[in-house]
Amino acid sequence: MVDHLSAVDIVTWNASSKSAELHHVSAASSSSDERDLFWALQGAGCGNFGVILRYYFDALPDAPEFASIYTLSWDWTAIDAQSFANLLAEYAEFVQSLPETDFSLLKLMHVSAGQIGMVVQAVSPAGATLLEHRAEVERRYGEARTRFGAIVEPAPLRYPLGGHPGWTTSVVGNDSVQNVTYLEALQTMNSSGPNQFGKYKSAYMNRGFPSNQVAAIYHWLHTTPNGVSESDMSQSLLQVDSYGGAINRVASTATAVPQRDAIMKLQYQTYWLNASRPGEGAQPPYDVQTDAHLRWINDFYREVYVEYGGTPDPANDPTGTVAGAYYNYPDNVLGTHSKGDVDHALWLYFLDNFRKNPRNLVAVKRRWDPADVFHHEQSIPVV
Repeated sequence: MVDHLSAVDIVTWNASSKSAELHHVSAASSSSDERDLFWALQGAGCGNFGVILRYYFDALPDAPEFASIYTLSWDWTAIDAQSFANLLAEYAEFVQSLPETDFSLLKLMHVSAGQIGMVVQAVSPAGATLLEHRAEVERRYGEARTRFGAIVEPAPLRYPLGGHPGWTTSVVGNDSVQNVTYLEALQTMNSSGPNQFGKYKSAYMNRGFPSNQVAAIYHWLHTTPNGVSESDMSQSLLQVDSYGGAINRVASTATAVPQRDAIMKLQYQTYWLNASRPGEGAQPPYDVQTDAHLRWINDFYREVYVEYGGTPDPANDPTGTVAGAYYNYPDNVLGTHSKGDVDHALWLYFLDNFRKNPRNLVAVKRRWDPADVFHHEQSIPVV
């Protein structure tokens, strides 16, 4: 969405006059300082520079006329380590061949969920008729079913696929395409689940999965941490989002968000329900659930990226496979001010846009908030 942002109204704090100031900033602002502030707000607003009152968007793309969704799912009982590796390799190739009208989620559920699944949302290109759109999606669905079925035969989807975006509440059959309106497609892909606790971690990938990462992913999707039952892990997963398209047509320095070459964005997720108090309900107490789930996801993440120091750090990756993490999934394990390692987290989020590039976030922060009035555990530092 930051690529469609055209202007922002923001209240900043003038440390010299000790007063609040309202600014309307955009790429067309007459002041270079305001243009720099607008650049920073395109991806690094988040309580760093002031209080945003209004966003402006120009020339948003028209919503597609039609949309379709199809799902492929596989039983964990039919998947071994080799076929799992083959599925991940095939998915990395698949997402690079998707037309820009399609978006895909590979939901690598914990083994306790019984299945893993892939959901594809396909919207109609401009000018396509309903019949043309449906015929084309049916063709691509058939190709995907054959392509992935050569590795592991798909099975009927028996349970809703968890994770974000949303909780895919409807079970979409494996033998057909579900044709819906665009709004219905959005609601299906981004519906809300039960009231629950959760933890997120993220990573960008510019290339497919190296073998050691595949092995680590397979291992942790089969691991249940001490203190909880296997069924408590049924909403824990690694979700792999297709990425690229129009996002990758923008230069890495055009906005604060530098990841413009990625083919996938990974969302490590774990969820648990509050068991209220010890002795209430069938689940362990909340703190036991919390400790177990956090330990699982943090160890999972660390092992996948162990060769880079435990995070998807491109500075430690000569192969160019990983490209940092996503700022709007704040992960305090990556680094915080209180721990003295916030620079590592901000480097992962913003790469060279953090400090190194001529236009960088630290310089913008120093200009607009030298007193560090707007700060939090992962806020942009002044120095």
